[in-house]
Amino acid sequence: MRETRESFTDVSFEEPRGSLEKAIADIQAEILDIDRVGRSDSFYDLGGTSLQAMRICARLERDLGVRALPVWLFDADILSDFAERVTAEGQTADA
Repeated sequence: MRETRESFTDVSFEEPRGSLEKAIADIQAEILDIDRVGRSDSFYDLGGTSLQAMRICARLERDLGVRALPVWLFDADILSDFAERVTAEGQTADA
């Protein structure tokens, strides 16, 4: 059974906006084994590790064809900030 995000944070849940935020939230939730991830949730507060950051970035490339570096998740640990960084600096896997 997955943990609830409320087990890790008391930040109010804010629904992800846009298709990229929603996709990242779904991937993070699956890899972190929690029920949901909100746009203002911190990867660190949800128990994220460096290995999980690598897995999240690999899934982004596999599922969406977008390259993202794990270091971006360390620097921009809030979901909406990470999605913004991916939008600004991410490349399609074909590039």
